[in-house]
Amino acid sequence: MYPLLLQLRPAVRAEAELVGHADPKVHTELRVGVSADGGVERRRFYWSAQHPDPRSALGFGARTLHCEGTDAPQVYEFPSEPALTWLDDADGPLRSDGHVARIEVLRYIPLRRLTYRLHDEPGLPASVIAKVKRTGGLNRAATAFLAVHQAASRRRVDAPRVPRLLRLDPPRHVLHLEELPGAPLNVALDGLDLSEAMEQLGTLHRAVHELDVRDLPQRRTTADWLQDARHAATQIGLFVPAAAREAEAVRAGLERTAPEYVRPLFCQGDFLPGQVLCDPGGWSVIDFDDSRYTDPLSEVAALYAALPRELGLPPDLGEQARRTYLEAYARRAGEPIDPSRWHWFLVLVQLTDLAKRLIKGRAAAGDAESLLARLTGTRENVLG
Repeated sequence: MYPLLLQLRPAVRAEAELVGHADPKVHTELRVGVSADGGVERRRFYWSAQHPDPRSALGFGARTLHCEGTDAPQVYEFPSEPALTWLDDADGPLRSDGHVARIEVLRYIPLRRLTYRLHDEPGLPASVIAKVKRTGGLNRAATAFLAVHQAASRRRVDAPRVPRLLRLDPPRHVLHLEELPGAPLNVALDGLDLSEAMEQLGTLHRAVHELDVRDLPQRRTTADWLQDARHAATQIGLFVPAAAREAEAVRAGLERTAPEYVRPLFCQGDFLPGQVLCDPGGWSVIDFDDSRYTDPLSEVAALYAALPRELGLPPDLGEQARRTYLEAYARRAGEPIDPSRWHWFLVLVQLTDLAKRLIKGRAAAGDAESLLARLTGTRENVLG
């Protein structure tokens, strides 16, 4: 892995020096694979420095260093983009009646999607949320948002509040959604009681799982989760060769102990505090782009594992938040959590999350070794 990083370092260093004064938010991704000779080869890389830019008509700036395979890295200055090549077309999603649209960029993931707040677009409310994606992802997201809102409307009583799909515009690769009130839970938590907030979170999460969402083709089965585990173990081994044996041992344990398939429930797909909006009039759930039917414990375990990190809580408060959230979820479900399935998904989500953090450059030195040591230990140590 080190030679690959050495190859990229001069270009990254040059970009960092160029944008360092702007205090940018940096997103990065390095995807690797096994080469024909058994070594490690680069499949894809990007390093993107993003920051508000009052000098730009869009109010946002980003410089993205990108390469596919062994090609030399190229620089793209937003809205120029390596994959969303039509982003700044004259009739593209960032234009309105031939002029630059009034927007506030909320999230930009290079090669994948752009989310922004759009103001004063003809035929729409004064402020809406816009999502830009490639055709396949755009159509899947539109189908999901429409189906979820219909399910919440049918339920009427005790249904989670979700955004309405306002407009789908395939030629411009954009969909427009209702903007719901409130601040993300990870931001709003400072003004909330932790226990009350976690109780409400657990109840809300189960209410999402209870939605009867129809016409949603996406499904994930145990076979899909095991494939994720195999991919994660491979990536961990390539990034941290010293941890390859332990990662493979965890993967093999997941294969041996895979739980029986249960009736799937609807899941949001990325249920984290940032996807929950807190408002005095009620809480809302957003971002159903990756929603699917699957074992709900997969999503419960992912949130449970991520809560302390996502909410910035110290260990004692993190454990309190986890426990309160899980108890509230189980109460709403009306049944206890199956312990063996629970343990299996806790191991799985931590293994796959470690691989993602390595790919995105968010893992600190020693993270892989310490986590894998816990995952190969007793059940009590899984989240220790």
